[in-house]
Formats: sequence, structure tokens, C-alpha cells
Amino acid sequence: MPSAPALCILCAPVSLAACAQTITPSYDSPEPGARNAAIVATAAAGRTQDVPNLVRMLESDDPTTRVLAIRTLERLTGTELGYNPHAEPYEREAAVARWVEYAKGASEGGT
Repeated sequence: MPSAPALCILCAPVSLAACAQTITPSYDSPEPGARNAAIVATAAAGRTQDVPNLVRMLESDDPTTRVLAIRTLERLTGTELGYNPHAEPYEREAAVARWVEYAKGASEGGT
């Protein structure tokens, strides 16, 4: 019979696998991983109807979420509106407002 430490080493992968969470993509999740998964799914599917959700993600506290959102917006729309995901919140504010207006115009059939 294996010693206790050896048994723990043998069981560790099974225990870790059992603890792994499945991420469900959602723009409304409090978890950055779920929001990021939603952005990646939007990018992969080319879903332009998700532009308003992507614009919301530009205000995320998570820098990865902001980077994914702006790159996906630029890819889907072919538009760059001067948003820097690494800037301070007060510096991002004007660019977010431009994206909000863009999304509003797009949903009204404008752009």
C-alpha cells in the first residue's frame, strides 16, 4: 500500500479536476472570466449585435476585459475611436462616450 504522501500525490490530479469550474460566458457575470469568455465568443462568431455589450465592457475594472472588448469592437466595426484600455478611468471616459454614441447610432440603423 502506498504511503500517505504518495497517496496524496496520486489523488491530487483527481481532486483538482473535480474542483475545476466550468465558465459560462456571460456579459452580466460578476466574474471577469465569464465576461471575457462572452467577448471571445462574440469575436469568434462575429456577432455585431453584441456591440452594446462590448461597449459596456470598456468600463470594466479588469484590464484584460477592456483589451478584449476594444479589440473585438475594432474588429467587428472597423472603427477606432481613440479608446486606450490602459489609460486611467477619467482618460477613458471621453472615448467610452464616443463608443456609446456609435453603438446608439448603429442600433438605430445609422452607422
